[in-house]
Amino acid sequence: MRWIGSRYAAVLGSVTLAFCVADKAEAQVPIPNEPAEINACVCMQLASGALAADKDAKSQTLVASNQQLTDLDAQLASARARMDVNNPDSVASYKVLLFGQINPAQSAAAAAVARYNASVSEYNQRCAGRPFNSDLVAQIQAHPNCQPLR
Repeated sequence: MRWIGSRYAAVLGSVTLAFCVADKAEAQVPIPNEPAEINACVCMQLASGALAADKDAKSQTLVASNQQLTDLDAQLASARARMDVNNPDSVASYKVLLFGQINPAQSAAAAAVARYNASVSEYNQRCAGRPFNSDLVAQIQAHPNCQPLR
């Protein structure tokens, strides 16, 4: 019986020691203090913010443009009903309305969304959840050294 108690104490001590070592190993995760890494992450965060603003502006333009297209569709329907296909001037004015439907705002908004998504993805991959020195991050955020947005 005494042998079982000492064996139990030895196992319990080993498990406790293993948890202490694991806890200490977890606490020793190196905090990257590399200013260049932190600056890169700060710049990516700033770029993502600027790209978000650009994306939002282009989305607003797209909404307005879509409203214009809706209005133009109504004009086309009305013009089509009144158009004399035997009159070249009538056909020409209809073509002017028809070709006015090309919407560059759609491609601009899609490109802005793609740039924003790529920026956020890169930030998440390289920076999100990394343990940076908060004092160093605050210093770099106050005076980041970023390349201009492309």
